[in-house]
Amino acid sequence: MNKKDVINKLREYEQFVEKLKVDLKEIEGILKDKASKYKDWEDVKHVVRTVKEFKEKDVDMSVRLDIGDDVMVSGEISDYESTYVCIGLGYMLEMDCDEANKYSDIRLKLLKKEIDHYRELAVGVKVHIKMTLLAMHELQASVAHVAD
Repeated sequence: MNKKDVINKLREYEQFVEKLKVDLKEIEGILKDKASKYKDWEDVKHVVRTVKEFKEKDVDMSVRLDIGDDVMVSGEISDYESTYVCIGLGYMLEMDCDEANKYSDIRLKLLKKEIDHYRELAVGVKVHIKMTLLAMHELQASVAHVAD
């Protein structure tokens, strides 16, 4: 391989690494979104657990909710028989506490699998970046060796 071919190959590798970096950034964005959703479903489980505790004590529960744009509303929960769970796309489904808990478990398992999948993808992209950088380093060393 002559020096010109090596330089062209190095440019190709550099472009490939830049594309991999863009891919990695997208994967990390998806991971961040999935982690946020995972936390939201953990919060649902926590709320269901808290509601169950108040139901067992047979005491009204005072709550403050953010209804958007940092506007807070106060209220009391006196009927613990059912709750509304956002199941996606703006739809709410009425469930009892046990159903909400089971539904949260299902969503958490699914999100865990998705998070694991995207973490594996991220690791694969990072490996490709490192391997390409090593190949570039070897090519640069061979060009320096040939020039000597």
